[in-house]
Amino acid sequence: MAKRDGGTITLRDVAERSGVSITTVSRIVNGHETGVPVRPETRERILSAAADLGYKPNLLARALRGSRSSLLGVIIRDISDPFHTQVLRGVNEVARARGYRLFLGHVDWSPDVAAVYGSMFEQSHADGILILGDIAGGDASLDDLATHHAHVVGVSDRVGRRGVPGVYVDNEQGTLLALDHLWQLGHRSIVCVVDERMADGPFRSAVYERFMREHGLADRIRTYHTTQPDPEPGYRLGRELFAHLDRPGHPTAVFAASDTIAIGLLQAAFQLRVVVPDQLSIVGFDDIDIASFTIPPLTTISQAGVEMGRTSANLLLDMIEDKVGPDGVADIVVAPSLVVRQSTAPATA
Repeated sequence: MAKRDGGTITLRDVAERSGVSITTVSRIVNGHETGVPVRPETRERILSAAADLGYKPNLLARALRGSRSSLLGVIIRDISDPFHTQVLRGVNEVARARGYRLFLGHVDWSPDVAAVYGSMFEQSHADGILILGDIAGGDASLDDLATHHAHVVGVSDRVGRRGVPGVYVDNEQGTLLALDHLWQLGHRSIVCVVDERMADGPFRSAVYERFMREHGLADRIRTYHTTQPDPEPGYRLGRELFAHLDRPGHPTAVFAASDTIAIGLLQAAFQLRVVVPDQLSIVGFDDIDIASFTIPPLTTISQAGVEMGRTSANLLLDMIEDKVGPDGVADIVVAPSLVVRQSTAPATA
């Protein structure tokens, strides 16, 4: 709590300043409404007194008394991932609107670090935990967290039900939207680039390979893997892929399973003087904020990251407030959409 004249500001101080009981002050500043109405002018007087004195509710003490702490732990795989940034915006928006605050833990894929943060959140009496992105160890890491926390929700990097409920995009539908778009543009030599460390990366590549076989293009299947979520590996791979576009059988289109991969490919094309989309079409996946500002603007599959964050936060908070465990909650699968910009065009070869 805030300090004033060397002492801690308490509910009693606010009550004395506003001329009401401590019970009434507690109801107003902590949002505990009852059937006994409080006049608007009294409410305003209490809130003004609390603000003047610098009163802050002690969330940890509240949790120790058996009430909710109004604290949420967020374990994020990679804070630098621009799609995760979108999701976090949505999470924070809902948390603030519903009176919760976030603890953020960046684990950089590590299950050991995730376990440490899980323990910290437990000691801090966090009401729930949201896990954003895959962590090395997969379901084993999720199961460990779920054994210590009643309310855990996973977001993104999923292709189906796991140890805790989750919010994720329909990866099959999203991949098919991208590939159908390229097919309708006349592309038959399509390659796929994925980040193999994420659960949805290999899944998207499997859908790509099935699509190519079903369209009589089994001999043209080409899947390439990267192991980092930033544009650099995509750039290096693009330098190799695009160096010989004058040869027979060269790709006319690329399905990149993330926008960061696609951005690296765009840079490689630029460096090699490959004109996108005249010579090569590129489709990404995510629709991160920068996708509409690349040159050319990137055609991509939108996962509606901010909305996914809002949905996951509401799911977690509903579990907490309704006292519902993971077995009583269904996954929420987000419908993707195709966003057509200027990085795709009809095939010319």
